[in-house]
Amino acid sequence: MTEEKLDIIISDLELIKKTLKIVPDRDATITDFDGSISTYEEFAVEELGISQGTIKNQKSAIRRFLEHSNGIINKEMVKSYLDSNEQSSWKSNQLKALRKYVRDYLKLGNWITEFSFTKEKPKLKSELPTDEQVAHFCSVLSYQVQMIFLILYNSGLRIGEVLELRESNISFELNMIDASQIHTGDTKSSWISFVTKQTAEYLDRYLYSDEIDPTQDNPKLFTVSYKTVQNEFKQASEMTGININPHLLRTVFTEKCREAGIDKEYINAFCGRAPKGMLESNYTVYGPKSLRKQYDKVEPHLYLKHLS
Repeated sequence: MTEEKLDIIISDLELIKKTLKIVPDRDATITDFDGSISTYEEFAVEELGISQGTIKNQKSAIRRFLEHSNGIINKEMVKSYLDSNEQSSWKSNQLKALRKYVRDYLKLGNWITEFSFTKEKPKLKSELPTDEQVAHFCSVLSYQVQMIFLILYNSGLRIGEVLELRESNISFELNMIDASQIHTGDTKSSWISFVTKQTAEYLDRYLYSDEIDPTQDNPKLFTVSYKTVQNEFKQASEMTGININPHLLRTVFTEKCREAGIDKEYINAFCGRAPKGMLESNYTVYGPKSLRKQYDKVEPHLYLKHLS
C-alpha cells in the first residue's frame, strides 16, 4: 500500500469518526475546578442551549463530583461517586449533569453513557399526601415558598421551571401559566399549564406584595434559590411529619388528573413531557383554550378547603 493511499484511508476514517461523533475513551484530571466549571457554563449556554436554571443545578453536581474525586475523571471515580448515595433520583440528576460535562464538554468519549441503575418503584397512590396534609404542609412555609408550592401542586410544572417564571408568564384571563419558552435546549420541554381560581387569587395578591420589585420590568416572580426551597420543604417535613418534596407535588398533580379522567396526552402536555414540536404543530388541540377545558375537569380535585 502506498503512502498516498494510506493517507486517504486515514482521512476517510477521520471523516467517518467526525460524522458519527466517535470520540476515543479517555480519562482526565482537573486541577482548576472553578475555571473548568466556568468554561463549561459558557459551553452549555452557547453550544448546548441549556437554560440557566438547569445549568445552575449541573454546576453544583459537577463541583460535588470533582470534590469527591479530587479532580480525577474516570469510570472508577464516577462509579464511586454514584455509589455514595442510594437514591435513584439523585443518581439520575447527577448522571445527567456529568454526561454533559464529561462527554459533551470535555469530550472524554461515550463511556459515561454505560452507567445505569435500577429506578425506585413509584409511590403507591395510598402513600400520596391527603388534601388536608397538603394544606397543612403549605401553611408552615414562608410566603414565597408557599406560592411556589401552590403552583407546583396546581400545574405539574418542574421546580426549575417555576423558579424561572416572570410576570409575563401569567395570564389571569384563563389563570394560565405559559412556560413554553423557559427551556431553549433539547433535553427538556415545557408548555402551558394553569392554576386554580383559589391559587390565582393568592397569586394576584402576591404580585402586589413587597416580594415583587416594582422598579423592574417583567421581574421574576421568585427570588429564592432551588436550595432554599429544598431546605424549607425538608424543614416542613420534619416539623409536620408529612414527607413532601417538590417532585412529589408533580406526582400528586398527575394522579389528580387521572382521577378527573383526563387523557394521558393532555397530562403530558401540562407536565412538559410531550415534544414541543408536536404540541406546536397541533396547536388547535394543545392551545390555551383547548387545554383550559381539560384543566376544568381537574380543578375541583385541586381545591384545598383547609388552606389557611
